[in-house]
Amino acid sequence: MNGKRAIFVLSALLAVVLLSGCTVVPIDEVEAQAASEEFDPVTFVDGVWGSQVQPAIVENARDLPTVLNAIESDLEAGGDEYGLFVGGAYNFMVKGSGVIQEVLTESRNGTVIVALDDYDGPATIILQVGPLIRGNSTRDATGLIEFGQFKEQTEFGQVAKELNKRVADDVIGDMDLTNLQGKQVDFDGTFSVSITNQTNIDLSEITIAPVVFAVE
Repeated sequence: MNGKRAIFVLSALLAVVLLSGCTVVPIDEVEAQAASEEFDPVTFVDGVWGSQVQPAIVENARDLPTVLNAIESDLEAGGDEYGLFVGGAYNFMVKGSGVIQEVLTESRNGTVIVALDDYDGPATIILQVGPLIRGNSTRDATGLIEFGQFKEQTEFGQVAKELNKRVADDVIGDMDLTNLQGKQVDFDGTFSVSITNQTNIDLSEITIAPVVFAVE
């Protein structure tokens, strides 16, 4: 065997040995593994909705008339006392009761307007009844869910959307909204007031995402 042939044979044998120690993974398996490691907002919210978020809001909710009177007098002082500042907004956990005056379900972001008990201020009280619930206050008001728990803003936003979906599915569910007008409602929920980059902060409408919506 001449020198060149010997080198070729040895190189080939070495390649066989090296390849025998490697595992070639099909691309579909790699993609499946990557997908399995992606963030799942449904799983995350499953772990916190009924066990942490809802109970925290109910246990820590302040009387809505008290909160409204405070923030209408001094938003910063009232926000510091009764709210949690997250994402450029004061987020509040509140409770209240009143008579449903109007049911507005023409859009997907259905709402009811409530004449709030023990309140004679200027704000219109609006409870979201879905099926589309808007805002981030259910996520942000408790302080249990923070941006630092997630890898990126997208995941943080997905959690807010999934929590809003739980409000629509679990709190409102298949309730007959057409017969709500004139009925008494007791509620616990959250709302936010954005102040960042706001030159004129409007408190004329308070829009609440309920975690308890009990109609008598």
